[in-house]
Amino acid sequence: MSESDHRATRRRALLGAVLAMAATAWAPSALAGIHAPVAPEATPEPPYAPPGVLQGLIDDTPRGGTLVVPAGLYRESVTISLPIVIDGSAAEIRGSDAWDAWRETGNGTWRSSVPIPDLDTGGVCLEERCAWPEQVFLDGTALTQVADAPGPGEFAVDAQRHVLLADEPAGHVIEVTTRPRWVEVEAPDVELRGFTMRHVASPAQSGGIQSRRGADRLTVREVVLEDAHGALISFQDVDGAALLDSELRRGGQLAVHVGGDGTRRLTVARNRLLDSNTEGFDPAWEAGGLKAALSSDLVLEDNVVTGNDGPGLWCDIDCRDVHYVGNRVSHNTGAGIFFEISDGAVIEDNIVWENGWDHPTWGWGAGILVSSSTAAVVRDNVLAWNADGISIISQRRDRAAGDAVRGISVASNTVINGPAGGFLLAWLQDWDGPLFADDGGNSGTGNAFWVDADEADTCDFEWDGCRDTVASFASTPGGRDSRLLDIGERDTVLASAGIVEAPMPHEVEPEPLRLREFLRPSVLLPVAVGGLIVIVLAVAVATRRRNRREA
Repeated sequence: MSESDHRATRRRALLGAVLAMAATAWAPSALAGIHAPVAPEATPEPPYAPPGVLQGLIDDTPRGGTLVVPAGLYRESVTISLPIVIDGSAAEIRGSDAWDAWRETGNGTWRSSVPIPDLDTGGVCLEERCAWPEQVFLDGTALTQVADAPGPGEFAVDAQRHVLLADEPAGHVIEVTTRPRWVEVEAPDVELRGFTMRHVASPAQSGGIQSRRGADRLTVREVVLEDAHGALISFQDVDGAALLDSELRRGGQLAVHVGGDGTRRLTVARNRLLDSNTEGFDPAWEAGGLKAALSSDLVLEDNVVTGNDGPGLWCDIDCRDVHYVGNRVSHNTGAGIFFEISDGAVIEDNIVWENGWDHPTWGWGAGILVSSSTAAVVRDNVLAWNADGISIISQRRDRAAGDAVRGISVASNTVINGPAGGFLLAWLQDWDGPLFADDGGNSGTGNAFWVDADEADTCDFEWDGCRDTVASFASTPGGRDSRLLDIGERDTVLASAGIVEAPMPHEVEPEPLRLREFLRPSVLLPVAVGGLIVIVLAVAVATRRRNRREA
């Protein structure tokens, strides 16, 4: 047996003894008479492993080997520098430490005896807490950070970086996040599977699981990731990576971040991306479910993406050849599926509902939004109850590919809007771009619509101006063979898509009148007549005053 094998054997033996003692210490019978008994439905803490043990096990695993991590709670950050498989099905990594040393300050708060390490800040914020990467958990529940003077359920960090609590810590487990990473992957051909990972102060545009250049073919499967400050996972400059069959909840900025300058052939499939942007980052900058940039050959398939503050699935700036297929995207405050300033996308067979209600203006609240991009195919999707249905937006973005909105095909989609919904399908342009050019290659064909409103009272469609009936829209290149569904067809579509809920109530401020609408005869004529009357009256009053002065 080699020396490294002896070290690994000794390390595993030591770990087994430590975990056995920890398991005994955590047993409810050992706590009887000290704390209240654990409720039957409560999940006991896993046995605790000392810091450094997991990194040691990883370091002892040979290239190409498999590490089955012993059951336990590992409070450490690890780096993987060799191609190995790590099975953490019985293991949990936390970026927090349990703190039990607190001092009452005399003003109704408790102050930690030790400070929080310095943590990276950054990002574009809508909420103050977005600039604060600190996290504190009381019996597993996140406390809300405030600038000072915390109340119940809150915490603050003083000038010396000590934690201040209003809740008395005695008798509770107080966990304070002290690490910006769970796992950093530097090697190719690494597989992580089965882990639960919680509590991490990842910076903005960075992940609790973070890949580095060279970590090609990284596979992360069947993991549960929760409670990051930035992203839960970030794929950076990697080729052939995958995130599969996992659940990601409460990313502070994002569930999934994809970036760098060369991420290729990433697959994100069969995951649940839930309730992210808890820290109040600006969704117009970068926040929500998943955001990718500078990436090619992405496959986003069969994911459930719901409850995120921002867009659901967003590829922005030089994404190429992206496939959004078979996803269920709902209740995100921004656009459900968003393809922006990029080239080449297939968006098909997705079910998209109740998205976009935080920005229901000029098509930006669409269930599916293609903005300043080329060569996108949007087909066979079902959309319901979004702020807008499908929007194709052309703007001058000072990028050759982004400005040339050409080759967009919207075909065979079903779009269902509630009474507060905006556009069903809109082709929108606010400059002299190529969106409506004869040689632009932009077209809509065979789409079906239902709207819970009087068709004539709203602008449900746009192609080079408002088309307020399906018949007028069907006469344009963007609306060929458009048709309206009857209510029976609508209900069949919703049932088949598994959308069982009625549209939620929404109040939408009317959009400001745009120039081209102002110039429509139905608007311009009343304004012109009214203006003429005002002018005539003003002249009459001025003449009367002049005559009085002369008299």
